[in-house]
Amino acid sequence: MKLSRFVTLLALPLALLLYYSCEKSDKGDPPKNPPDNITAEVYGRVTDNDNVPVQGATVIAGTATTTTDVNGYFRIRNASLHKTNGFIKVEKEGYFQGSRTFTPNAGTTNYVFIQLLKKMVSGTFPAASGGNITVTSGGSINFPANGIVNAANNAAYTGNVSVYAYFINPTAARFREMMPGALRGINSNNQAVGLKSYGMMAVELTGTGGEKLQLANGKSATILFPIPTTLQAQAPATIPLWIFNDTTGVWKQEGSATKQGSNYSGTVSHFSFWNCDDPFPVVDFTVTIKDQNNTPLRYGEVVLKIIGDTLSVNGYTDSTGKVSGPVPVNKAMQMQVYNRCGALVHTQQIGPFAAATDLGTITIPGVVSVSLTISGSAVNCSGAAVTNGVVNVALNNNNYRSNINNGNFSIVIDRCDQSPATAKLQAIDFNATQQGPLTDLAVTSGTANAGQLSACGDQINQFITYTLGTLNVSLLPPDSVRAGRSGSMTSISGYHPNQSNYTYFRFTGNAQPGTYAIDSIYIETPANYTRWKKSGNFNITITEYGAVGGIIAGSFSGNVFDESSPANVQPIVCNFRVKRR
Repeated sequence: MKLSRFVTLLALPLALLLYYSCEKSDKGDPPKNPPDNITAEVYGRVTDNDNVPVQGATVIAGTATTTTDVNGYFRIRNASLHKTNGFIKVEKEGYFQGSRTFTPNAGTTNYVFIQLLKKMVSGTFPAASGGNITVTSGGSINFPANGIVNAANNAAYTGNVSVYAYFINPTAARFREMMPGALRGINSNNQAVGLKSYGMMAVELTGTGGEKLQLANGKSATILFPIPTTLQAQAPATIPLWIFNDTTGVWKQEGSATKQGSNYSGTVSHFSFWNCDDPFPVVDFTVTIKDQNNTPLRYGEVVLKIIGDTLSVNGYTDSTGKVSGPVPVNKAMQMQVYNRCGALVHTQQIGPFAAATDLGTITIPGVVSVSLTISGSAVNCSGAAVTNGVVNVALNNNNYRSNINNGNFSIVIDRCDQSPATAKLQAIDFNATQQGPLTDLAVTSGTANAGQLSACGDQINQFITYTLGTLNVSLLPPDSVRAGRSGSMTSISGYHPNQSNYTYFRFTGNAQPGTYAIDSIYIETPANYTRWKKSGNFNITITEYGAVGGIIAGSFSGNVFDESSPANVQPIVCNFRVKRR
């Protein structure tokens, strides 16, 4: 789907776990919020600008941090977020900083989707003479002579300067995922406004030693922003310039740019993300989307296209089906609702709105995605049926998991379409801690027979497996499984995004084998997003406790209760073997 421009109402995606370094959130205790903050959960996904998942990126929400898993997913529980401008930052070496600004809904899981832009050197110039750098993706930057300093100490820099720059085209299909924050700004009168972008530029400078550089005080550079062809006729002669504030997640008006032929030219005194935007007044908007069975449309996209304009605004529904955020004031709009697979499931005209509006709940027909069932069998190193294991299925940049029951497995995967694809299957035997080779399987929809897989060949070093009531769950790479120690506390956690399984438990004690009291357990299971916590007191047995880089292994059993229905108490038996970080 291609959008000309938009304001992000509520950015999106759920996935990885909050690691032990964020002790307060992991404990399940909501942080103490500033007056304008709320507590909410954020689930999201990070890809690069080729739409490839980014693994190991650092995700920051206030004081809480986590990292993305093999599929680019992350999750932060109990994040303290500004009630109107929730802000998530993503960092990884080799990429410009990514971020998303959205209106969070308290007590729900809010979804964000971010694309990181790969950093490529557009050119170099000697600091002493300055130079004009042509940006590969569009535009140029003209640097002054003797105008560069070390950003850390403000000392004059005289060597060669490497320029990392990327022009972000506002008519690009994935503009809303690539841009930082959202198109929300604070104008020169300190008023909150929406922004209609005509061009955006990311710029970073480094020295020969990798040091970060900036423009010197009193020096300026000129940025040339190409105006996309479809926007040139409506582009104003003069337009405000906006710089992105990576603390608040909101753009701030700073100077202006003038139209010169098919470009905007603007002078800047420091570097970050710069944006040429026409501001407009906004009002708050909320709507909740559910189907005829009262089931929320979770993490679906809601696009509002302004009638008679190229401007669009968009957002993503949270775990309750609600989406909130600013929309243009007094504008009639066409609302388009898309499911998680990107299929259009509802259209209607709304507005104009002169004041804050909550449309309440809109009921749309349920949409059934394309179903694929993969079945087969698995044998161990002795050729006997695997009795305690799983099959991992990697398909379309996601990993799915099926338990092996008496040597057989079957897994149902919801696909967005019936296009031919190759699934990669791998059988794992927990009893023998063995995994077999990857096996390719051509799939479309319907059923696919994988035949007999071997769960023999390589030793597996990490896993978390448990039985909760009648539910069997296995977490192992490429899932995120982690163990760490902070003070006297050991935390172990795992997350598998496609099955919505999140597991966290901790204990206090020595860094050696032994029996210790379980401090807490937090488990989420896919059935109606049920959340389970420890019921009563019981112990954990540690059989192996290695140094950093080594293995922590053990088991525990006891009871857990359903957080939403405390009378529902179920037994749990867990075994684990996880590398210590």
